[in-house]
Amino acid sequence: MSLRPVLFALTVLLIAAMVGCNTANRTLTQPPITISISPTSATLAAGGMQSFTAAVQGAMDTNVIWQVNQVTGGSSATGIIDSTGSYTAPLVQSQTVFTVTAAATADTSITASASVTVTPVVKVTVSPSNVAVETNHTQQFSATVVNTTNTAVTWQVNGVIGGNSTVGKIDVNGLYTAPGSVPAPATVTVTAISVADPTKSDSASVTISLTPVLTVNPSQANVVVGNQQLFTAIISGGGNQAVNWQVNGISGGNTTVGLISAGGLYTAPGSVPSPAAVTVKAISQADNTVTGSATVTVIANLGVTLSPFGTQGSPVHVALSGTQTFNAQVVGDPSNLGVTWSLVCVSDAEGTNPPTVLDCASQGGSDDGEHDISTLTNMTLTSALFTAAPGDVFNNVAYCDETTAITCILTLTATTNALENGTPATAVVYISVP
Repeated sequence: MSLRPVLFALTVLLIAAMVGCNTANRTLTQPPITISISPTSATLAAGGMQSFTAAVQGAMDTNVIWQVNQVTGGSSATGIIDSTGSYTAPLVQSQTVFTVTAAATADTSITASASVTVTPVVKVTVSPSNVAVETNHTQQFSATVVNTTNTAVTWQVNGVIGGNSTVGKIDVNGLYTAPGSVPAPATVTVTAISVADPTKSDSASVTISLTPVLTVNPSQANVVVGNQQLFTAIISGGGNQAVNWQVNGISGGNTTVGLISAGGLYTAPGSVPSPAAVTVKAISQADNTVTGSATVTVIANLGVTLSPFGTQGSPVHVALSGTQTFNAQVVGDPSNLGVTWSLVCVSDAEGTNPPTVLDCASQGGSDDGEHDISTLTNMTLTSALFTAAPGDVFNNVAYCDETTAITCILTLTATTNALENGTPATAVVYISVP
């Protein structure tokens, strides 16, 4: 029997036994689970978004659980993160750091984290937000800036820094001054822009309207002591026309400066006040910044006298071609408004035969081109120069009227420019030529 097959079999058995022995003594080792996150840090503005990714190694399950500050999915206070790793930063009042964590689903004790710094969003608020301003008036605006230490703003009107004369101007402190006329359109926009973050701003609407004008009529009056003068007030633009009346700043006045009724009827005091001029003011009941006023001069009486003086029965005689200066003296007119002069022909022959217009004076009649016209020149508030007609010769005698031997009669009138209760004072002097 050959030994070779037996030896081969023994060899195979020995090798198998050795292999089995080594396998029984060997321990199988599982590789460790690891996780990484990207990015590991981020800075976001409040409300901003950041995508994170996580890589799991050493496990068949590569899914992760996302957390913010150890809260799965986060919260409104810490920010929200979804299952894909998309993180939305929360609103914060100051810079805050949050922790975003990815935990391996296969072993939640295996984690990786990233830090997220969230900065607050700058916010600007303008107050008031909607106003109406009259032309040339002002409006104070304020701007509140939060979430930054730099609270400065830049002011604009309709996009123009500081504004301009067309849409109104605004200073660095937010004081807006409306233009002198209403722009087109009448509503403008006042804007405050954050210096810390110029992308943040807030605006207010300003509607501009014409400033009402209150007019008191008459604007000046002379009122004799104890007498009355009616004043009226008109406010431009219509609307509420009701006013309150004052005299020298006293509602309704008093017995020293005069009284005024709710209807504007002024009653002068019983004696001339000192000073004699008082101020009657009307104040709009709708807007007490709208006012108008008139000046009232309280007088003992208003009168005027002329010198030289002549009556119809005893006129002042002026020779042909002669001159005479007449003077007027006004009393009861503290404003010294003086007089207005007029010269009128009373009678001449041509006024009756034939029946033509009286023409012996340069005022109040027609000049027929002959030598019967008297003139008034050099007129001032207090004096006037009368020049008699040259006259013509009739039967070797010179007369005012060239066709008949007649004396021309004229009247010279001085009328005060001041009024007493709406009426002037007058004085008349009669003049005969020659």
